[in-house]
Amino acid sequence: MDTNLNAREQYQKRKIRLAVMGLVLALVSAITLVMFQNFNVAATDKIYATFPDSLLASFVLTLITLSLCEFTGGLIMIGYNAVTGMPAAEYRRVLQVKSSRTVLLSALAAGPIATACSIVGISMCGSTYGNCIIGLTPILTAILAAIFLKEKAGPRVFVGVAIAVAGIIVATLSPPEGITNFYLGIIIVIFAPLGYSAEAIISTHAMDVSDPKVVCPLYRMIGSALIEMICAVGVCLFTGHMGWFANAFTIIFTSPLIMLFLLIVAILMAIQYNAIYVSYTYCGATRGSAILFASPIWSIPVGYFTAAIGVLPYSVTGLGIIGAIIVVVGIVIVLAKPSELFSIRNV
Repeated sequence: MDTNLNAREQYQKRKIRLAVMGLVLALVSAITLVMFQNFNVAATDKIYATFPDSLLASFVLTLITLSLCEFTGGLIMIGYNAVTGMPAAEYRRVLQVKSSRTVLLSALAAGPIATACSIVGISMCGSTYGNCIIGLTPILTAILAAIFLKEKAGPRVFVGVAIAVAGIIVATLSPPEGITNFYLGIIIVIFAPLGYSAEAIISTHAMDVSDPKVVCPLYRMIGSALIEMICAVGVCLFTGHMGWFANAFTIIFTSPLIMLFLLIVAILMAIQYNAIYVSYTYCGATRGSAILFASPIWSIPVGYFTAAIGVLPYSVTGLGIIGAIIVVVGIVIVLAKPSELFSIRNV
């Protein structure tokens, strides 16, 4: 009897340790998400300074920098997996699984659409305001899942949606001083949660049948990087601006500071992807997502930090902070009952 009791106690302690580790990793993922956004915006802005002041140029440069960072980040993840003992045969196995290739389609939604629009938009409206919009991802995912996957969406979801929308309205009532394209930035960032939600819906099955630590670097990062570069080349060819492409690479590879920023972005991306997938395993996708998509709140201390070290200027109004908190409350309500977030997941 005592032996069984001790075994249960040990099992419960193990569950708690794993759940706490999962929550910590989700927080790491959330912070690195905001950090790589800020460093990417800073690097792109430095390149953009020598280009025509146009939305098209900003988008092309963002695609180029994202492609370089995601490709490098994917290689970093593959290297990390090799060091931790993952055999190369796993990548060959995943390449043979047809359903895993749908992640490439999701990468099209997440890379050149979602991530690119988030970087371009944040450069115009600021980190906290952009992340208020990006935080709508789990809300839109729940709505899309109800439509396409026939998942049930109860009254709690609609209450959470209403609260989150109210938070965005509050946050955007008073733009920070000195920002001239604030609302244009907000409009552009709206495409980010749409793309990320499409990614979640499309890649659900692939992630169920394949190891995310293999699929992510192979398809989501390196695959997305190739798609982003093809899009950048295609846009330049179509608009007659191939000179932008060559000029961007010249500036990037002759500026040690820009190369440093982009390397930091690649490392942060690799950490962010790995951390959130492991977090979902340890503490559950619901609790992990609640912390990850609380990025409007995490963007405030991270924004002040990156401004203090001279990476990217940051400003936020009182209404922006209040709105960010309201948005996060709405997100949490959509994801789960508050009581469920504090229960320990079976592992």
